[in-house]
Amino acid sequence: MSATKRGCHPKLSRGRVWCHECGAMLKVNSGECMSSGWPKCCGYTMSLDSPEEREARKPEEARP
Repeated sequence: MSATKRGCHPKLSRGRVWCHECGAMLKVNSGECMSSGWPKCCGYTMSLDSPEEREARKPEEARP
């Protein structure tokens, strides 16, 4: 069953990934990425988590 028929996680449906190292953002087709692999940047796989989402997950003492 396809992701559209099952319902899609909001992070997949927004179609964007981010680099943890340089902050680059890339628009992607999540279905293609799930079948062929996620893009890489700065030598690492790019993340579905936006910079704001990563910042919100940090413990309070680790925030700038």
